[in-house]
Amino acid sequence: MTGDESPVRSTARAHLSQLIEMFGTDGCLRIHTASAPDGGSADQIAVSDSSRAEDDGQL
Repeated sequence: MTGDESPVRSTARAHLSQLIEMFGTDGCLRIHTASAPDGGSADQIAVSDSSRAEDDGQL
């Protein structure tokens, strides 16, 4: 927060930073995959960006 920035503006700036981190500047949601702690089944594990691109015919 800058010296003259209000707490509301600071919170809004932090929220915007989180959205940019999640969606990037191109508006595409970023998904990071990780296995479930117990190994998990396929429906418990997030779909990777490359799998989504294949489904959309982008690869």
